[in-house]
Amino acid sequence: MNKGFDGVRPASESSIEIGFFYQGRHCVERIRVKPTAANLKRAAERRTAILAAIARGDFDYAAEFPKRTAAAPSAKDET
Repeated sequence: MNKGFDGVRPASESSIEIGFFYQGRHCVERIRVKPTAANLKRAAERRTAILAAIARGDFDYAAEFPKRTAAAPSAKDET
């Protein structure tokens, strides 16, 4: 089902994982949608937008993944 979307994979029958590097850490976030071809494509597009925001320096982890704010890397984690 996965047509080779980098950093995106089916995690279960009801979720997709998106992986990316942020502040030197490998982050993996799970999106609770069925891993259909269309949803995998949407997840890949979301990952592309995340990578672009990281490159611009305006990625807001807490806004993108509000349920994961406790685990989100912060600037003070880089010390």
